[in-house]
Amino acid sequence: MDVIQPEPRSLEEVLADAKPTLLRRARRLCEDSGDATDLVQETFLRACRHGVPQGVHCTRAWLTRIMHRLFLDRCRAASRRPRPQVFEDGLGVAPFEQAMSEPPWSRITIEDIREALDQIEPVYRDVYVLHAFDRMSYEDIARKLSITRITVGTRLTRARQQLRGVLVKRFGLEDEP
Repeated sequence: MDVIQPEPRSLEEVLADAKPTLLRRARRLCEDSGDATDLVQETFLRACRHGVPQGVHCTRAWLTRIMHRLFLDRCRAASRRPRPQVFEDGLGVAPFEQAMSEPPWSRITIEDIREALDQIEPVYRDVYVLHAFDRMSYEDIARKLSITRITVGTRLTRARQQLRGVLVKRFGLEDEP
């Protein structure tokens, strides 16, 4: 007696056949129907990436197992995220301060920065101007000035430190760490 084997179906047919069952199960797992739909979609993506393994007899069970593992992964990831903090007013929202003062650095203009650049060492100023104003990459600056890329980064950091010092003195701002 010969056992008739069913013809192999395409993955597309297998997914279409399993979708209603998976959606029902996903809705039971997820609180939000949008999350359930996303979970089924992610299950299908994983199945398409790997294909149906050779020894699988029940593709719905195989897809359900994938979906369940994905759901557990989502739960584990969610448990590692920080929980929102509830404030004393009970709304969970920080009170908005109406009168927020403008930070002192916001009054400084590009022209002020260009003038302050004249007061820092030329070796650092050149790198800063090429990077900040000419929008050159570290590699291009290194080629142009015949220095290494690391030296460009070091000089740029020192230029920023010196520029900050000049601006703090010039505008009477507090030097924050």
